[in-house]
Amino acid sequence: MDPLDMRTLIFVSGFTSLVLFFCMLYIWEHQQTYPGFLRWTFASLLNAAGMILISQRNIITDVLSIIVADVLLLAAMMLITSGLSLFATRNPRNRSYAATMALFLVFILCFTYLWPSYPLRVIVYSLVQASLCLLAAYILYRHLPAVIPGRDMTFSWFFIFCSVFPILRAVSTFMGPQEPAEVLSVGLINQVVILVGLEVYVIVDIGLIILNGQRINHELKTAREEIKTIAGFIPICASCKKIRDDEGSWNQLEAYLSQRIDVSFSHGLCPECAQKLYPDFYKKADG
Repeated sequence: MDPLDMRTLIFVSGFTSLVLFFCMLYIWEHQQTYPGFLRWTFASLLNAAGMILISQRNIITDVLSIIVADVLLLAAMMLITSGLSLFATRNPRNRSYAATMALFLVFILCFTYLWPSYPLRVIVYSLVQASLCLLAAYILYRHLPAVIPGRDMTFSWFFIFCSVFPILRAVSTFMGPQEPAEVLSVGLINQVVILVGLEVYVIVDIGLIILNGQRINHELKTAREEIKTIAGFIPICASCKKIRDDEGSWNQLEAYLSQRIDVSFSHGLCPECAQKLYPDFYKKADG
């Protein structure tokens, strides 16, 4: 593929990620979203910026088109994985992400200026990218059922599938010629892997939007079932007024309702109870 065509495809992919950023930002502002969605949104922005900078390689400085671009792309993937942790009600290991980014930056600087080597930059970047894809797959498989029970694992398998391409790129680069090369003029196998990787980012963004919608649908379905239960036949003790739940346990009315609907209680005394429990105080206040 001609370097000019490769440059154009990378730029178009970056522009597409920019469009997705604005779409996700609109969803975040106007619809129900969950923790982690905002990180996914800015991941699209970082990915767009990184792609556009790469498309300008050999036109702008190496600091922008190599160092900054690679850091932005890797940071975008880190925002996706950490956002998945938040979405699944888990605490992301931000220190681990920061340490990985710092180590990655050291390698990229070394292989750009101290020991210039495009193949080594590719191998380091690809291995870190593959690791993040596998981490995302693990989070989806291990922790996502806690917030979306019964969900299929298609998205988890998709991230495993995504990890294959950077590994193939690393192997192809390692096995290929070691002379200086650039992303705009690599061989056919690397070109195919790069182009597939560009489209993967778009699919991931769409998948994350769908994932947010699936959680909304699950919570709406759960809410309808709970409302139906509350509106139906409820066993209540004729003496203490406790309510029996589906598991056969007897709960106070406040506890029963708090578990099923988003409601909190404040306690007071009606006039009849106040007069019965505190007759002296009630007479004084009445007088």
